[in-house]
Amino acid sequence: MTYVFLLAALQAFFLVSLLIAKKPRSTADRVLMLWLAGIGIHTFIYFLHFQFGIVPPLALNLNAAFPFLQGPFLLAYVAAVIGMRDRFSGADFLHLLPFATFIVYLLVTFGAATFGLEKSDRATNLSLFSLAPVFTVLLFLSVPVYIAWSLVLMRRAKQVIGAPGLPSGFLWLRACIAGLGLVWIAAMAHFLFRDASEPAHPHAVFWALTLFVYGLGYLGLTRTSIFREPQILALKESLQPKYQKSGLGPEEVLALHGELTAFMDEKRPYLDGELSLQTLAGQLGLSTNQLSQVINEGEQCSFRDFINARRVREACLRLDANPNTPLLELAMDCGFNSKSSFNRAFRKFTDRTPSDYAKSI
Repeated sequence: MTYVFLLAALQAFFLVSLLIAKKPRSTADRVLMLWLAGIGIHTFIYFLHFQFGIVPPLALNLNAAFPFLQGPFLLAYVAAVIGMRDRFSGADFLHLLPFATFIVYLLVTFGAATFGLEKSDRATNLSLFSLAPVFTVLLFLSVPVYIAWSLVLMRRAKQVIGAPGLPSGFLWLRACIAGLGLVWIAAMAHFLFRDASEPAHPHAVFWALTLFVYGLGYLGLTRTSIFREPQILALKESLQPKYQKSGLGPEEVLALHGELTAFMDEKRPYLDGELSLQTLAGQLGLSTNQLSQVINEGEQCSFRDFINARRVREACLRLDANPNTPLLELAMDCGFNSKSSFNRAFRKFTDRTPSDYAKSI
């Protein structure tokens, strides 16, 4: 059964590696990367402990405090995705107080045994289910609070957008919230129905955590671009002599570039936040190689810049018409999945931030 810890750790580290390779990374990507890395380390330490018993007491004891970070990570990730936070500082770190308080409690209660300097069976088998009840209660209360807090932020952002449906980024956030809720329910069930006379091996909790990590991986890779960049193929094609396989000559490229330009102006597919090279190629009846060649030779840029330039141009036109348009609403309407990515692209193509541009009108 302990191998469930290893499964969760391996999947978490795999997803972290995808985020490390993702260029560029947003603030939300960095928060998710830290969150998944924490889950991976947390589960791997427990795997080593339960399977081999080789974990130093200090590492094991500090690891017991990680659940207090799950709620803050969720809130930070939601805030970053919807554009409330491009960076974290000051009061944001107050959310780490329960985690820090638990660490202090370990040091005060067990002293040198926490570091493995003194023998203490209790201090080397720490669990939130076997320590002071106040910490168990605090954890079980904090997770629903952070979930509710995250939903409130999403609701406010949706009211700003004013759209009848939810953007794909919001659906992804709901999946994150539901996954953490599943882990919380498993922890509650284990706490309420466990045999107090048996050692605390919360396998049900880690089964739920494993499902959470694998679920995020599946949804992120198949339904969103969270862990990947759809434009990677186009960038690779711009660096490799693959155009020979496309069968397009200069005249054909010129003609297809005209068709592409007309299609973009008429249909405006770039307003879709999940638009990829493959999707656009299918809409035009071209292969990805052909479309990549047309963009690179006709526009002298990558697929990403081709799409983002049009999104930024659309945003400028809308700001010209109404400088008071809320920037989060503008970002979502123009095809960006977060305010931070909107700000980066806008600055890249205009040398100004969206707010500076709006003030100049």
